[in-house]
Amino acid sequence: MFVHLRLTKHKQACRYYSYCCNSIGISRRACFGHARYYVFNPLALRIALNVVLVGVICFSVAYLSAKSYLVTGSLTLLIITAAFVFICIVSVIIGWLANFSANWGVTLNGLDLLLFSAFQLASSYQASFRSAAIGTEHRMLRLTLACVAAASLSGLVSLLTTLNVFPTFFVNGVGVTLTDQTVFLFSLSSILFLRQYLKSKSAVLYWYTLALMLDAVGTFGVTLQMRFSDIVVWTGRIGLYAATIYFLIALLSSRE
Repeated sequence: MFVHLRLTKHKQACRYYSYCCNSIGISRRACFGHARYYVFNPLALRIALNVVLVGVICFSVAYLSAKSYLVTGSLTLLIITAAFVFICIVSVIIGWLANFSANWGVTLNGLDLLLFSAFQLASSYQASFRSAAIGTEHRMLRLTLACVAAASLSGLVSLLTTLNVFPTFFVNGVGVTLTDQTVFLFSLSSILFLRQYLKSKSAVLYWYTLALMLDAVGTFGVTLQMRFSDIVVWTGRIGLYAATIYFLIALLSSRE
């Protein structure tokens, strides 16, 4: 009887162990394996985030940067102003286009981030190696031309996206064909601004560097999506949304 009890307990232990392993396996598949199949894309939320959060904040950053440029004449600030005018307009358009075609939304978002990262690299290079005022004359004219050029670029890229001029950036169930170039540009820009921060210990450069780092991480998260607006891509979007707030903090700290 003693042997029988031991065998019974042993079988029960094995059964409980099997149940635990199965439960862990199911949980892992639910959290990771099937996460890509869960889609969360409420229209009102996307419009609110793209228009209110990204659009309004980026417009505020562009406005603050433009005011600082008119005072200092810094080419770095002029480039930053153009960058945020561009992303402000495109972000609003993305929130609208994504409701008609997932590929349009992802394509425009990918091009938006690529061009924005190129603007940031230009500004970080200018700040690191060629930082200088470009004269006190015609500052308003230069600012106006830069803003018009950025707005025209955003309209052109959006139009070409709807005309399917660009190759397919996204296939539902397959994923994003966006390369890692954007992540590299954001990372390189953050390194150059970090280099400037270590020299000056400026609060502006501190928050701006963090924002660029968040953009790099967020962009990498966006490239992981398999289905449009799946759970995975929201991790990247959260990073990008947080980066816009950090950009605003950076420009506000310059006014202290």
